[in-house]
Amino acid sequence: MDSLTDRQREVLYFLARYARENGYPPTVRDIGAELNMKSPNTVHTHLKALKDKGYIGMEPGKNRNIRLLRPPPETSTNLPLVGSIAAGSPILAVENLEDSLEVDRAFFGHPESFSVRVRGDSMIEAHIQDGDYVVIRPKAQPENGDVVAALIDEEVTLKYFYQTRAGVELRPANPRYAPLCFTPDAGADLRILGVMAGLIRRT
Repeated sequence: MDSLTDRQREVLYFLARYARENGYPPTVRDIGAELNMKSPNTVHTHLKALKDKGYIGMEPGKNRNIRLLRPPPETSTNLPLVGSIAAGSPILAVENLEDSLEVDRAFFGHPESFSVRVRGDSMIEAHIQDGDYVVIRPKAQPENGDVVAALIDEEVTLKYFYQTRAGVELRPANPRYAPLCFTPDAGADLRILGVMAGLIRRT
């Protein structure tokens, strides 16, 4: 079988997880919302590639018409440690990886989970300390109050997420630091990578 691109692998893992959790396959809209694909045509392109590679079948005329024909390929179970991330590149691109932790990624509920090393004390009142490793689960749309990993320019930061009428606010858990505010017209390069799913502290 042909190898999968990173994006095709994300779609395939989501298909498998959604069907396992709900008992039926997702729609094209479900896939686009979860993986932040704004165009249905983009979703269809990836689904066609997965069909051509023998991973899924599609029944015409049905809304939820995707059938898994074979499971997603096995990948390393170690938890990748992500450093700085160039804007526009995939989260788990080789050039973004610093190391890996010997922890099973599936333990945190998502096969594409990754970790980031905490730098600084901006989240100290959330009991997240400098040098900790925070496990991040990819999620297209976090909820208010979630701790998220956000990519600002080329650096990853950890903050509380809040969607406000004005835009997005990233709040620290330390009164010494001010919130970071992002409005649609500000032109700032902000990308939410996922939500915190766990914490690892080496002693």
